[in-house]
Amino acid sequence: MRFKNGNNKNYIDWNTKKLGEVTTLINKRNKNNEKLPVYSINNKLGFVPQSEQFEGVDSEDRGYDIKLYKIIDKNTFAYNPARINVGSIGYSENLENIIISSLYVCFKTDNIVNDNFLYQYLKTDFFNREVLKNVEGGVRDYLFYDNFARIKFDLPCIEEQKKIADYLSSIDSKIDIESQLLHKFEEQKRYLLANLFI
Repeated sequence: MRFKNGNNKNYIDWNTKKLGEVTTLINKRNKNNEKLPVYSINNKLGFVPQSEQFEGVDSEDRGYDIKLYKIIDKNTFAYNPARINVGSIGYSENLENIIISSLYVCFKTDNIVNDNFLYQYLKTDFFNREVLKNVEGGVRDYLFYDNFARIKFDLPCIEEQKKIADYLSSIDSKIDIESQLLHKFEEQKRYLLANLFI
């Protein structure tokens, strides 16, 4: 499926790129031991406060050395190299001055990439198949940045990327609204059943 430009013509052909050609590894450490909010990556929600992920306790509470943790700024991607195959990737967007475990791989994109487009791509089965081809390890498979950077993908021009990303985001929003509505109906049904059979 292709989107059209303002003159109702196709955009220029897509180019095949390696992820390493359009991303830059980020490795900024919390060397000054700043007391910044600690985050983790959730398979469904992306960046979440670590205390929400682990029942009210974060790394600092557990006595971990947060000087090794990575500082995250706006518009940064992070993924768990041992769990990216199950969608453990997040995008910070407007979050900044937070820290995450040093185990995460963090990167930013170049200006020829729409971050929302790339985030949508990284959640696809196409990308997951490429992950499985590029992981390494023994008992557990890992996708470190060097292997991630070798993955090839097709990249439209920035204008078409935005149209695709906006379209897919609108579908995501619709799914979220419908899921919330379903949850409310299920609650209502439980309430009615509980009161019917007193």
